[in-house]
Amino acid sequence: MRDDPADYALNHWRRFETPQEHAERVEAAEREAGRYFTAATAPQLQAYHDTMEFLRPYRGPVWDRRRAAAQAKWDQSTAGARELFNITADEIMRDGEVSEATSLAWDVLIDLAEQQPAPLTPTIHHQPQASL
Repeated sequence: MRDDPADYALNHWRRFETPQEHAERVEAAEREAGRYFTAATAPQLQAYHDTMEFLRPYRGPVWDRRRAAAQAKWDQSTAGARELFNITADEIMRDGEVSEATSLAWDVLIDLAEQQPAPLTPTIHHQPQASL
């Protein structure tokens, strides 16, 4: 595992490449890796957005914890795709293309994402109040 996810941006400078040209290559690599990431994490993103939309009108510590839990679930469920994003961007910066092995790994993640059932909309469970 890499020490810094942005290593691909710091490494792989081409001889006589200007900073602007390098920045454009980094942007193109991230755009391509991002396309794969978006396809592979669509169900998780939908679940995250649905949860945040549901929680939007509520305020207070309980709801803040629920938002934090949704963020943590997103982070945990997309950790593998984020690492693969970094590998993909690194390969594009180094070789100008994605390796067959990395492409296959994305295909597997995307297939798994497409097979996942639709996320459920969160609900609130109210506790009945005791009568006075």
